[in-house]
Amino acid sequence: MGQGDIAYFGIRHHGPGSADSLAQALQDLQPVAVLIEGPSDASALLPLLARPEMQPPVALLCYPEEDPASTSFWPFAEFSPEYQAVLWAVDNKAALRFIDLPSSARFSEAAVEGAEKVDADEAKESSERDDVAPHRRDPIGTLARAAGYEDGESWWSDIIEQNPEPGPIFAAISDAMMTLRDGEGSIAEFEAQREAHMRLEIAVARKEFDGPIAVVCGAWHVPALQATPQKNDQALLKGIARRKSTMTWAPWTGPRLALGYGYGAGVVAPGWCKHLWRTRGRRDAATLWLAMIAAVLRVKGHLVSSASLIEAERLARTLAAIRERPKPGFEELRDAAIAALFNGEALLWALVEAELLLGADVGEIPPDTALAR
Repeated sequence: MGQGDIAYFGIRHHGPGSADSLAQALQDLQPVAVLIEGPSDASALLPLLARPEMQPPVALLCYPEEDPASTSFWPFAEFSPEYQAVLWAVDNKAALRFIDLPSSARFSEAAVEGAEKVDADEAKESSERDDVAPHRRDPIGTLARAAGYEDGESWWSDIIEQNPEPGPIFAAISDAMMTLRDGEGSIAEFEAQREAHMRLEIAVARKEFDGPIAVVCGAWHVPALQATPQKNDQALLKGIARRKSTMTWAPWTGPRLALGYGYGAGVVAPGWCKHLWRTRGRRDAATLWLAMIAAVLRVKGHLVSSASLIEAERLARTLAAIRERPKPGFEELRDAAIAALFNGEALLWALVEAELLLGADVGEIPPDTALAR
């Protein structure tokens, strides 16, 4: 979504469809600078993500020098839009920086107390959401329910992740979020500070660079960031406690990207997201997923015939048609597998669920990765 020389790309964190659409959009735009939602004091570490030895999932690790126990992480998977944006920027020699509040401004007791500290933003905001309207706590879920879906995951998957003809996705996302945020009034202080900081950073970049600039952020923030800096933005940021922080990259794991593991910005099934990313543009994604299910079952000593696999695929496609979805998602493939491969025994799905949906990936970082202060 453009605004003069600035293009705003509202993404879903760790969404393979968002990552694919973003990579194509950046190629079309050819920005001279790419600004990403993330701790601004860690910008110098971003190019390291593009090193061949850096194998995601990995996480940016930040902690106060005097208190390593207050560590926060910002994870990146190969299907994370932010990760793909970094790769594009490095490959195309575009300027690259984070624009969110610096990590040094986040290490307060309120931000980390009692949290797993997987994501600093999520840890802080979760304590402020109890009295927040549902559409602000879960904007994607609100849109999903309006479209007749039971959950936001399925809606986003159909519209973004698996839509063979998504069209002007980022413009549609911007319009949808603008509608949700229209007339919202005041927002939580921490979120207001984050958006104020990002607006100011975008304004600085606009003056600094001559050419198109890409802003990559969570979809919810797009309407706020499209606004010109507000009169009180500087005032909002005054008095924020700042502590010296240490930063580096650390290996991460596939399961720790999952929402069920306490990561507030996570996805339901990281293994499925990885599969969608690696089979993007292919017509046999469903076939390959069922083959993976069969492989796991066979390793566990279960007989799976080719005829059963063919029947499972037919059933999955039929279910998708009945449910008016563009192609089988992991729900349709799960239901079809239970019916055709597990003889209707839903409990047996647990034999493959963790291995396939969560995955077992472990990232790697270059051996010479150093701490940054």
